[in-house]
Amino acid sequence: MTGGRIRAKIRRSHLYTFACHRSHPPAQDGTQDTQGPGYSRTVYCNQPHMHTQKPNKYCTNYISTTKYNILTFLPKAIFEQFRRVANLYFLLAAVLSLTPVSPFGPLSMIAPLAFVVGLSMAKEALEDWRRFIQDMKVNLRKAGVHKQDGEFGDEAWRRRYSESREGPILPC
Repeated sequence: MTGGRIRAKIRRSHLYTFACHRSHPPAQDGTQDTQGPGYSRTVYCNQPHMHTQKPNKYCTNYISTTKYNILTFLPKAIFEQFRRVANLYFLLAAVLSLTPVSPFGPLSMIAPLAFVVGLSMAKEALEDWRRFIQDMKVNLRKAGVHKQDGEFGDEAWRRRYSESREGPILPC
């Protein structure tokens, strides 16, 4: 008989309620705000006059999952390496080995640290390069695009800013 009470408690709980079912209040001026990240595009079917209004500010379909770029690789990678407690400990030990009271030579502390950090940074660079290659493969895939008069054609998944026929394409 205890199973029925448990089911009733679960049914009455707030565990299964979601905020997406609640109505959102309209904007101050009475219009719905559907622009920006997290919102869908408004597509007008069988209304070609709606597509001639300029500018259509659509986001690009560009996919990027990389963590670094050429300028930010070194600072971000060093920051990530020294967030680890072990690397920070060996960095402090290497700094202390530069003092005259140290029983070890500075090379015996700095060389292993530089080797481990450099190897880890090289591994992260290789992983990020592979992510970049995968992103380019996805971005160059062909997608069916509605051209004119009910015809569809193939086009690259990613469209550059200058390739837009409708006007500027905004990054999301």
